[in-house]
Amino acid sequence: MNFASDPPIQKKISKMAARVRWKHPEFIRQGIDQTRLVFDQEFETPAGDDAFHFLVIGDSGTGRHRFNSPPRQIAERLLPHKAKAAYLLHTGDVVYLVGAADQYRNNFLKPYREWLQHGKDWDTISHRGLVFNKPFLPVPGNHDYYDLSLPIALLAGLTLPLRRHLQWFHDVDMGWRGSKQGGTYASVFLDVLDDISPAQLQDHLNTNYDATWNRQRCMRYRPGTNTHLPNRYYRFQHAGVDVFALDSNTLITPEQSTQNRLELHRELSSLEQRQSSLYKALANRSLEEEKRDELFDELETLQEQCFDLQRRIQHVAVVDHEQLDWLKQGLIESHRDTKVRGRILTMHHPAYVTEKTKWNQADTHAIRRQLRAVFDGVARSLGRDLKSAKPVDLVLSGHAHCMEVLRTHDTGHADSHLNWVICGASGYGLRDQRQEGNKLMENDADGASKVVAESQLFIGRKWQAAADKPAYSGLRIDIESGRPLSIRLTPLVCVRDGSTWNDVDPDPITLVP
Repeated sequence: MNFASDPPIQKKISKMAARVRWKHPEFIRQGIDQTRLVFDQEFETPAGDDAFHFLVIGDSGTGRHRFNSPPRQIAERLLPHKAKAAYLLHTGDVVYLVGAADQYRNNFLKPYREWLQHGKDWDTISHRGLVFNKPFLPVPGNHDYYDLSLPIALLAGLTLPLRRHLQWFHDVDMGWRGSKQGGTYASVFLDVLDDISPAQLQDHLNTNYDATWNRQRCMRYRPGTNTHLPNRYYRFQHAGVDVFALDSNTLITPEQSTQNRLELHRELSSLEQRQSSLYKALANRSLEEEKRDELFDELETLQEQCFDLQRRIQHVAVVDHEQLDWLKQGLIESHRDTKVRGRILTMHHPAYVTEKTKWNQADTHAIRRQLRAVFDGVARSLGRDLKSAKPVDLVLSGHAHCMEVLRTHDTGHADSHLNWVICGASGYGLRDQRQEGNKLMENDADGASKVVAESQLFIGRKWQAAADKPAYSGLRIDIESGRPLSIRLTPLVCVRDGSTWNDVDPDPITLVP
């Protein structure tokens, strides 16, 4: 029995579109682009090709650790870098396990209170309409869309008061509800407009969409006042660097499976049986925290594997062409803009990863396929105008619970020789690197095997540099001044040794252009 349900791709698209009144006639009449935002002048200090830095976290939103909270440790690790940071990117899975409103206070507001306006009152303020004091810019993760399956919702809700009273199983990250198909994430981070009148809508747009970008109006992001995002995917620019933020949850359409459907059903049944045994094991109140964490991590992995199989069995070939075309056209426009010196892409699902549970998932291959098609299209459209530039300079993602730096080899596509960074170890259970090694292989058109990507750094569940202790992480990224774009990564690592935490500072990594 699955503990969660994942809405179909078309449902995710339509629900989010309704919430932000996507392409409402009033937006069109006023010439407003619903995918762009401009930082308020007070916070946009760098100009032209100046240097700046920003921070990255991902897969952070757990409250299951009553003591020694990993999300809080990483949040504190970021604080010395916050004051001068241009912004923070969150690579998704803001709140586990099912993006529920019940969990936002402990799993998000509490650990990241210094980023909130009036954050000292985190225990009383509502998750709705949060205002950040610095640009805090997430993308939705898969868990931000999940809902509880009915039997689990009833069990979790009915036992919640008892669990809270006894401090037993309180860390399961579940209450009565799920995300309402991404509704809670939208109410926290997006400009939700589905409940206001036409007259109010006009006033709202006049007040909040008063910025201009390339002769089009768009949202003005005002830290301390209005920090909502205009859409589930969006873009912004800072000091000559364009950042494109994607909702990868609607880009994971799998290819038609070559496996027999009966084999897929058998595999799914086996996973569900293992899930049932884990539920029974987790009911044991005498479990040590480390063992319980291990079981929860396995349960989450099994859940994702079940969804992966279900998508392959059902194979409803819905593709979010609108978002993919938006990305392609945006990248082409960005390359033709002489004021832009670089491009960064951020999303939840990785295209390349060596973490043992994600490297060969259908979702991973789907994202790789979609990005290759977009990047190939950009390269074809620009032709010689692209010169020696790449479609993007850096791709950030989460989903895999590790910190990883990879670089692609010659893939035969426009995603060759690109830098890929995974920041998905900011709080939830960590994962190991796959036993098959740090090189990812594919078969070429002739059937010959070749290396398409190679991992250069992996920090996760058993980090060798810390005597195989679990290492959680966030990331500082420095953009140097001038051109061509120069990017330096500084992992911000916290190693857990029982009840003790140790900050570790790996050497910074300057990425190859």
